Amino acid sequence: MQLSFSLPCMEESGHELCFLSSPNHDRRVGCNINGDIYVSQNWKGWEVWRFIKDESSGHFIITSWTHDKKVLCSGPDGRVFTTENKEGSWEKWRIVPHPKFEGLRIESWSRLHTEKKEVDTAWYIEPAHGNHFFISATSHDERLSSSNEHPFTSKNRKSWEKWIVEPTNEKIGQYTIRSMEHGKYLGAEKNDKIIVSENKQLWTIGLSTQEGGGYLILSTEYDRRLTLDENGNLHTEEVGDSNVTWQLEAVLPHTVSGKQIWSWVGLGVSSTILAVAMPFAVMGVVGAMGFGAGGIAAGSMGAGMMSAEAIAAGGGIAAGGTVATLQSIGAVGLGLAGTSMAVGAGAATGGLVSFGVIKATKFGNEHERIVIDQPEKHLPLCSWRLWQ
Repeated sequence: MQLSFSLPCMEESGHELCFLSSPNHDRRVGCNINGDIYVSQNWKGWEVWRFIKDESSGHFIITSWTHDKKVLCSGPDGRVFTTENKEGSWEKWRIVPHPKFEGLRIESWSRLHTEKKEVDTAWYIEPAHGNHFFISATSHDERLSSSNEHPFTSKNRKSWEKWIVEPTNEKIGQYTIRSMEHGKYLGAEKNDKIIVSENKQLWTIGLSTQEGGGYLILSTEYDRRLTLDENGNLHTEEVGDSNVTWQLEAVLPHTVSGKQIWSWVGLGVSSTILAVAMPFAVMGVVGAMGFGAGGIAAGSMGAGMMSAEAIAAGGGIAAGGTVATLQSIGAVGLGLAGTSMAVGAGAATGGLVSFGVIKATKFGNEHERIVIDQPEKHLPLCSWRLWQ
């Protein structure tokens, strides 16, 4: 995953939701089912943190998005752990550009590390949505969608409607738009036709000044804006000819706390839903209880639960019950549960912060154009690459 330049960020009640990533080790800092710190290669819900800025001091409190009472803390020996105290000085963090390496230095009373203090780690802070979006027409209940052959619009918010908006790392404001489901890139042709193909095409994206807001999406090659007609047919038009703007609805990774997991089990929730939604660490918990691919281990907690349920049910195990649910999860293994799942119909839209340095303005002909300004004084955390 490559996140760069002036990407949109996720806000939740004014707080940024971000991944805290070590680029040298390709690891994210996470907060597991018990609320403890760990590192992982995942980009999922347990690896998302809420960065809360104290405007008076400029310092941050960093809380787990999943376990909102868990706060990142550093002791005097440099050990990093979580606490439920938000008032102490050890829970305050200073985030500054790293003086030696690309990335950020995150400082408390000691720097964020679990090794010797001589280790000077650079960190990346990346937006929690990972550049995954539903792209919706502001004035229509229509989402940009795609099959393997062609793009179209849809009222759904399912896998075909999810797009990855990626920076080019060459010029600020230019992006590729790629289907998450099919891997094809959105493109335009001279005849105003919209296509999907294996070839990358660039789009320039910026805020619209029209009433109602939204974003303009322009074909960089043809300088024509993405739009759709009253029947939902996609095409491009001259800038200013269409009133259609777009919203980027962020798709956040699914997350669930330990308390929620066991409340679901108690309610007998569908084993498939539970297995997909849980981060992979939960599989270890279920496995430790004795539920595995080969059945329920003799003498385990799971065996005891099975015996108790069988007695209560008169000799049988109820389909959809607690034991059947847990055994289904254990039998599935990491193949299903290890797959990243994004929020579906109720996608968390939060609020998109500005692109930082990209905005649309009007020239003398009253046509909107996207222009690139100098970086503003205050940029979101995930735009740290633009910090002066």
